[in-house]
Amino acid sequence: MAPECRVRTATTTEVEAILLIHVAAIFAHGPSAYTDRQVAAWAAKTEGTERYENAVKDATTELVVAESDSRVVGFGELDVESGEVAAVFVDPEHDREGIGSSILHHFERRLRDEGFDVVRLRAVLNAVKFYEQQGYQKVERVTNTTTNDIDVDSVWMEKPL
Repeated sequence: MAPECRVRTATTTEVEAILLIHVAAIFAHGPSAYTDRQVAAWAAKTEGTERYENAVKDATTELVVAESDSRVVGFGELDVESGEVAAVFVDPEHDREGIGSSILHHFERRLRDEGFDVVRLRAVLNAVKFYEQQGYQKVERVTNTTTNDIDVDSVWMEKPL
Protein backbone atom coordinates (compact mmCIF):
# COMPACT_ATOMS: atom_id res chain seq x y z
CA MET A 1 0.00 0.00 0.00
CA ALA A 2 1.26 3.48 -0.88
CA PRO A 3 2.10 5.88 1.94
CA GLU A 4 -0.48 8.57 2.64
CA CYS A 5 0.06 12.00 1.19
CA ARG A 6 -1.01 15.34 2.54
CA VAL A 7 -2.00 18.17 0.17
CA ARG A 8 -1.13 21.62 1.47
CA THR A 9 -0.25 25.12 0.29
CA ALA A 10 3.21 25.34 -1.26
CA THR A 11 5.91 27.65 0.08
CA THR A 12 8.67 29.49 -1.75
CA THR A 13 11.21 27.09 -0.23
CA GLU A 14 9.63 24.27 -2.28
CA VAL A 15 9.71 25.81 -5.74
CA GLU A 16 12.91 23.98 -6.71
CA ALA A 17 11.34 20.62 -5.81
CA ILE A 18 8.23 21.61 -7.79
CA LEU A 19 10.34 22.44 -10.85
CA LEU A 20 12.22 19.14 -10.63
CA ILE A 21 8.97 17.17 -10.42
CA HIS A 22 7.48 19.11 -13.33
CA VAL A 23 10.43 18.42 -15.63
CA ALA A 24 10.80 14.78 -14.52
CA ALA A 25 7.11 14.08 -15.18
CA ILE A 26 7.27 15.68 -18.63
CA PHE A 27 10.25 13.55 -19.67
CA ALA A 28 8.83 10.38 -18.06
CA HIS A 29 5.35 10.56 -19.59
CA GLY A 30 5.46 13.02 -22.49
CA PRO A 31 7.07 10.58 -24.96
CA SER A 32 3.98 8.34 -24.81
CA ALA A 33 1.97 11.04 -26.64
CA TYR A 34 4.43 13.51 -28.16
CA THR A 35 7.57 13.53 -30.30
CA ASP A 36 10.97 14.13 -28.72
CA ARG A 37 10.94 17.63 -30.19
CA GLN A 38 7.54 18.40 -28.66
CA VAL A 39 8.61 17.04 -25.27
CA ALA A 40 11.77 19.16 -25.32
CA ALA A 41 9.75 22.29 -26.22
CA TRP A 42 7.22 21.54 -23.46
CA ALA A 43 9.96 21.02 -20.88
CA ALA A 44 11.71 24.22 -21.98
CA LYS A 45 8.62 26.18 -20.90
CA THR A 46 9.33 25.18 -17.30
CA GLU A 47 12.73 26.93 -17.13
CA GLY A 48 13.42 28.48 -13.76
CA THR A 49 11.42 28.74 -10.58
CA GLU A 50 10.02 32.25 -11.11
CA ARG A 51 6.63 30.98 -12.30
CA TYR A 52 6.16 28.96 -9.11
CA GLU A 53 7.47 31.74 -6.86
CA ASN A 54 4.91 34.09 -8.40
CA ALA A 55 2.14 31.51 -7.98
CA VAL A 56 2.90 31.18 -4.26
CA LYS A 57 2.50 34.95 -3.85
CA ASP A 58 -0.50 35.41 -6.17
CA ALA A 59 -3.86 35.55 -4.39
CA THR A 60 -5.66 34.37 -7.55
CA THR A 61 -3.60 31.16 -7.70
CA GLU A 62 -3.50 28.23 -5.33
CA LEU A 63 -0.23 26.32 -5.62
CA VAL A 64 -0.22 23.14 -3.56
CA VAL A 65 2.21 20.33 -2.91
CA ALA A 66 1.51 16.73 -2.04
CA GLU A 67 3.80 15.61 0.72
CA SER A 68 4.58 12.03 1.73
CA ASP A 69 7.10 11.08 4.40
CA SER A 70 8.11 14.78 4.64
CA ARG A 71 9.00 14.85 0.94
CA VAL A 72 7.29 16.77 -1.88
CA VAL A 73 6.00 14.11 -4.30
CA GLY A 74 3.60 16.15 -6.43
CA PHE A 75 2.15 19.58 -7.02
CA GLY A 76 -0.87 21.28 -8.48
CA GLU A 77 -1.90 24.75 -9.53
CA LEU A 78 -5.42 26.21 -9.57
CA ASP A 79 -6.66 29.52 -10.95
CA VAL A 80 -9.15 30.34 -8.21
CA GLU A 81 -10.91 33.08 -10.21
CA SER A 82 -11.73 31.01 -13.29
CA GLY A 83 -11.96 27.63 -11.58
CA GLU A 84 -9.41 26.17 -13.98
CA VAL A 85 -6.90 23.56 -12.88
CA ALA A 86 -3.64 24.72 -14.45
CA ALA A 87 -1.43 21.79 -13.43
CA VAL A 88 -1.27 18.45 -11.66
CA PHE A 89 2.11 16.71 -11.74
CA VAL A 90 3.47 13.80 -9.72
CA ASP A 91 7.04 12.65 -9.20
CA PRO A 92 7.35 9.67 -11.60
CA GLU A 93 8.78 7.59 -8.73
CA HIS A 94 5.36 7.93 -7.06
CA ASP A 95 3.04 7.27 -10.00
CA ARG A 96 -0.12 5.28 -9.29
CA GLU A 97 -0.11 6.04 -5.57
CA GLY A 98 -3.20 8.27 -5.68
CA ILE A 99 -1.22 11.51 -5.40
CA GLY A 100 -2.59 13.12 -8.55
CA SER A 101 -6.12 12.17 -7.50
CA SER A 102 -5.57 13.68 -4.05
CA ILE A 103 -4.42 16.98 -5.55
CA LEU A 104 -7.33 17.05 -7.99
CA HIS A 105 -9.89 16.26 -5.28
CA HIS A 106 -8.42 19.03 -3.11
CA PHE A 107 -9.06 21.53 -5.92
CA GLU A 108 -12.54 20.17 -6.63
CA ARG A 109 -13.54 20.54 -2.96
CA ARG A 110 -12.28 24.11 -2.89
CA LEU A 111 -14.14 25.06 -6.06
CA ARG A 112 -17.35 23.39 -4.83
CA ASP A 113 -17.06 25.26 -1.51
CA GLU A 114 -16.64 28.53 -3.42
CA GLY A 115 -19.80 27.95 -5.46
CA PHE A 116 -18.40 26.68 -8.75
CA ASP A 117 -20.56 24.10 -10.51
CA VAL A 118 -17.93 22.91 -12.99
CA VAL A 119 -14.16 22.54 -13.04
CA ARG A 120 -12.18 22.91 -16.26
CA LEU A 121 -8.67 21.96 -17.25
CA ARG A 122 -6.51 21.55 -20.30
CA ALA A 123 -5.04 18.05 -20.29
CA VAL A 124 -1.90 17.02 -22.11
CA LEU A 125 -2.61 14.01 -24.29
CA ASN A 126 -0.77 11.55 -22.05
CA ALA A 127 -2.98 12.58 -19.08
CA VAL A 128 -6.42 12.41 -20.74
CA LYS A 129 -7.07 8.84 -19.53
CA PHE A 130 -6.23 9.82 -15.93
CA TYR A 131 -8.71 12.70 -16.02
CA GLU A 132 -11.40 10.53 -17.64
CA GLN A 133 -10.95 8.08 -14.74
CA GLN A 134 -11.61 11.03 -12.41
CA GLY A 135 -14.92 11.80 -14.14
CA TYR A 136 -13.78 14.49 -16.59
CA GLN A 137 -15.19 14.65 -20.11
CA LYS A 138 -13.48 15.85 -23.26
CA VAL A 139 -14.75 19.17 -24.57
CA GLU A 140 -12.35 20.21 -27.32
CA ARG A 141 -8.92 19.32 -28.67
CA VAL A 142 -6.69 22.37 -29.12
CA THR A 143 -3.23 23.09 -30.47
CA ASN A 144 -0.82 25.29 -28.54
CA THR A 145 2.27 26.74 -30.16
CA THR A 146 5.36 26.90 -27.94
CA THR A 147 7.83 29.77 -27.94
CA ASN A 148 9.92 27.64 -30.33
CA ASP A 149 7.00 27.48 -32.81
CA ILE A 150 6.36 23.81 -32.09
CA ASP A 151 2.72 22.69 -31.94
CA VAL A 152 1.64 20.68 -28.89
CA ASP A 153 -1.93 19.39 -28.73
CA SER A 154 -3.99 19.20 -25.56
CA VAL A 155 -7.63 18.60 -24.66
CA TRP A 156 -10.01 20.89 -22.79
CA MET A 157 -11.90 18.80 -20.26
CA GLU A 158 -14.50 19.53 -17.63
CA LYS A 159 -16.36 17.91 -14.78
CA PRO A 160 -19.56 18.98 -13.05
CA LEU A 161 -19.10 19.50 -9.32
